[in-house]
Amino acid sequence: MRLGAPVWRWLCPAVALLVAVVGGGAADATQHVPGRLLFASDGDLWVLDSSGAHQLAIGGALTQPTWAPDGSTLAYVYRGTNFADIFVTDDQGQSLTRLTNSQSTILDNNDWNLRPTFSPDGKLIAFVSDKTSTFPTLWLMNSADGSGRHELATGLQEEGVDTLAWSPDGSQLAFTLFIEPGPTQIALLALGATGRQVRRVLTDLPGGALDPAWAPDGSWLAFAGRDGFAMDIYAVQPDGSSVTRLTRDGVLARSPVWSPDGRQLAYLSSKSGYFEVWAIDIKTDESGALMASSPRQLTQDLHVDAASGLSWGRTP
Repeated sequence: MRLGAPVWRWLCPAVALLVAVVGGGAADATQHVPGRLLFASDGDLWVLDSSGAHQLAIGGALTQPTWAPDGSTLAYVYRGTNFADIFVTDDQGQSLTRLTNSQSTILDNNDWNLRPTFSPDGKLIAFVSDKTSTFPTLWLMNSADGSGRHELATGLQEEGVDTLAWSPDGSQLAFTLFIEPGPTQIALLALGATGRQVRRVLTDLPGGALDPAWAPDGSWLAFAGRDGFAMDIYAVQPDGSSVTRLTRDGVLARSPVWSPDGRQLAYLSSKSGYFEVWAIDIKTDESGALMASSPRQLTQDLHVDAASGLSWGRTP
């Protein structure tokens, strides 16, 4: 098997019986899941839809999968010993394209390319890379073949950036920003047509914030916020107002992601002892404030990779 080419479950009838499906109460909860959730567990890729959780690809080193806007294509990261590269494929694994090629026999020439995120029109991928810096910085490239790679200067004093989210109108990137000496916060980078980039830090939580996710209509950003030893899911409006705490599990919660219709928010929580996929329903009251339902568990015993994140895509 060549580098980055996982075994795609949907293409191999001989192993179809090995596909794991969540059961019990978690299976009942997935009946209300529109579209498809994509995540990683133990280096393999999984898809969760209304019928349950199914193993999509076996690779042992696959992480950070994300859907293209139309749900027909996905990007993921292959993590090697001293490098990480980004690949794209269709959802059946039939057309695999390597977008970055950072493996080298010279250790100093190896790069880490992480956090691929499609633009709303699917033509670009934003990602983070340490190609020209000690710590990961923001980059852009064409999603079809990886051409046009270039670094985005944020203009912020940071040691690095992490998880990314592209605004629905394509005008801004939200990202996790490492700020010394304080904790991480969410920052916004405006991508102007003239090339002029306006940046600002959006959050100011004492414990820090990470993992931004735009609502489909662009009216809110969800994120994970730390409060003492716990992390919960919050939301904030793009102007920095109306910070709202959506969960109070008192454990660790990460990687929020909105459903395509904006009515649900899925996230990863350690509430059951290991990280699993949970979801809440989202509504607004008469004043426009967000309200969240009680959390419901969507997977069990999958031990999802929390740092790898979640992606909620449409069914093509």
